[in-house]
Amino acid sequence: MKSHFIKFITLPIAAILMISIAGAFSLAVEYKPYGVPDQRREEYDEKLSLIAQQQRVLQGEIPAEELPLAVVDQTTYDFGMIDPHITASHSFTIRNEGQGPLSLKVAGTSCKCTVGKLEHQLLQPGASTNVTLEWNTGYQAEKYEQTATIVTSDPMHKEIELTVEGEVRAQLIAPESVALVAQQVGEMATGDFVLFSQLWSEFTVMSITSNENDATLNWEVTPIENDDIALADKHPQSAVRVALATPRHRPGQFQGDLTVTIRPGDGSPDITRTITYAGKVRPPISFISPLLHMHEGLHVGTLTAGEESTWHLFVRVRGGEGRKIEVLDVEPKVLQAEIQPTSRDGDYRLTLRVEEDCPMTIFNLDHQRGYVQVGDPADKQFSNWFPVVGAVVELDD
Repeated sequence: MKSHFIKFITLPIAAILMISIAGAFSLAVEYKPYGVPDQRREEYDEKLSLIAQQQRVLQGEIPAEELPLAVVDQTTYDFGMIDPHITASHSFTIRNEGQGPLSLKVAGTSCKCTVGKLEHQLLQPGASTNVTLEWNTGYQAEKYEQTATIVTSDPMHKEIELTVEGEVRAQLIAPESVALVAQQVGEMATGDFVLFSQLWSEFTVMSITSNENDATLNWEVTPIENDDIALADKHPQSAVRVALATPRHRPGQFQGDLTVTIRPGDGSPDITRTITYAGKVRPPISFISPLLHMHEGLHVGTLTAGEESTWHLFVRVRGGEGRKIEVLDVEPKVLQAEIQPTSRDGDYRLTLRVEEDCPMTIFNLDHQRGYVQVGDPADKQFSNWFPVVGAVVELDD
């Protein structure tokens, strides 16, 4: 009887203890929102509190006479053009048009070159204060934008972002590259570019050199007016146009670097700019045929020995007046190549032939291919060629 009584008393006590322990444990467990790291919990909780406060305002639970109201007429200021490496500043005005006191704090700026200064941190109703953004423009010529964030006690305008923007004047602006155009071998490749300064009233181009060892470079500088269409919206103080000309003696693409040395008109040291240039000279001779591939040339396929095969192509010569155009070379030598002028000046007819008695020849391997070269025998630069790929094989009976 006694043991039953003990069990009867012990079980409820144990249950009560377990419930108490579970309750205590549940009180000790703190809720953590999913995806919010511990170091940002304070920011998260502050956001939730702000949202709740805004809802209370919208629902009328907080009387309007207790609320501050932060007002800024202008949150962005454009300085336009500004000199490099100076300290510039602008002040914004914040007013409290509410009925409760307004607290203000500079939370941060967009970069360490910018400083936000707050005149007063607490505004009574009807009061105002200035927030000054001060920064160093540096030397780099580019558009800039700096900001400062102001945290307020106005629940409907918790943060105010103030912005200053504009563009830093450049000592000298030059293009990164310039295109030079030449129609054919022997002609001058020409092009031009504009140099201008947003700071100097004048400057002088002292020299322009090319890193192409075998290139002759001619250049000429002409002043241009600041309202020239090429300078639209550039805000120049002075500008010149530089014309370039260089003879091209070989067909194909070419490129190089120009080193331009400029002497400022204000007596400061000379500066240099590097400008790349590139162009393409068309070959003096071109081949025309639907059988020709732009890169792979003429594919004649696999030919049977003992059978004659013939192909015809047109050859067009540019600027070849008075020149003697011939077949300069052909590979393999079993290919017969003849060229004859047509009734149109500068146009020729090129005939390739594999004779009936041609021996077995392979010229469709990577290391063994054919070609035909046409040009002026007195001037090897005045020529062009195309690949010929194929084979002549003997078939067993």
